[in-house]
Amino acid sequence: MAKTILKKEDWGGLTIIALLAAYAFPPYFIYLMTMAALTEFAHLWTTKLSREEQEKFIEFEKEFRKGYKLQKEGKTKEALAWYQKLEKRYTNLPQGAKLATLQIRQLTGKKNEMASKKATKKPRGRG
Repeated sequence: MAKTILKKEDWGGLTIIALLAAYAFPPYFIYLMTMAALTEFAHLWTTKLSREEQEKFIEFEKEFRKGYKLQKEGKTKEALAWYQKLEKRYTNLPQGAKLATLQIRQLTGKKNEMASKKATKKPRGRG
């Protein structure tokens, strides 16, 4: 005698509900809802900045923008000095200090690359 799959397996309530949901809703909808739920749970676990910290970060962003404008104008020395000031001023705001440090590294890295390229260039000789 042949047994059907329903008689052969031990089915739980959640399994039957999942099968009915898969039958009633298309798979992309279930995937979308699962991702939305996981994203919302992730929002619950992230740390939120207090209002005071938000204001500090907004103030940092305004100051950082000044250095960025200097950098875009080609005034790298002034921009580097500005970022170093920001790094010292915002040590109590870790995100801000880290951004300033990254900009300093980027500017000093570019300077070092240009200096090393100039030093390694060999004059072309005739002959």
